[in-house]
This record gives sequence, structure tokens and C-alpha cells, in this order.
Amino acid sequence: MTCEHADGPGRVRCDVEARVGAGESIGWGDVVIVKTPPFVSALRGRIGPPDATAHDPDVWRWALALVAHDKGTGDVEGRVRLAVCKDSRCFPRELPVTGHVTVGP
Repeated sequence: MTCEHADGPGRVRCDVEARVGAGESIGWGDVVIVKTPPFVSALRGRIGPPDATAHDPDVWRWALALVAHDKGTGDVEGRVRLAVCKDSRCFPRELPVTGHVTVGP
């Protein structure tokens, strides 16, 4: 997860990317926000498959929005949940993601 630097309170954009290995593909995926620093709120707690900005077989990307209520620095924690397919079988995979948020100089 990567998050844009914000000069002051307001909207902060973060991007999450999931990649799978050679011979694997992503059949389904979402991102769940688990924890935010006290000065930030998530606009949505879950970003589902239809909201992914890229649906390539081996790479999915999601954009999510946070609202910064004050200046500060901290980490946003989330989970990427995937159905990873190889050959004709799919298996669940869950990965933790962390993005660093800085609001202010």
C-alpha cells in the first residue's frame, strides 16, 4: 500500500497492488481496512472486486480514499484477500498491507 503525502487535512489517496507468481492468476480479490491512525478515517472499510482499478490476470490494483481530520503521521493497516488460481484450482490467500500516511509538512 502506498499513500500520497497531503499538505493539510482533507482527502488522502492510497493505492494497493496485489501480484501473484508465475503460472498463477487472481480470480477474485478485495481490500479490507483494519486500522487507521487517530487523525485519519477511511471513507470505506472494504474495497471490493468491482472497484479494482486494474484486473489483469496476475495483478490487481485498488484505490482507496482516507479523510485526514488533522495533521500527523502514522500507518494504515489492511488485508488483501484473494482467490489465487493455478491450473484449474483456486485457493484463498490473505496478505497484510501497510501504508504510511503523512499529513502536514
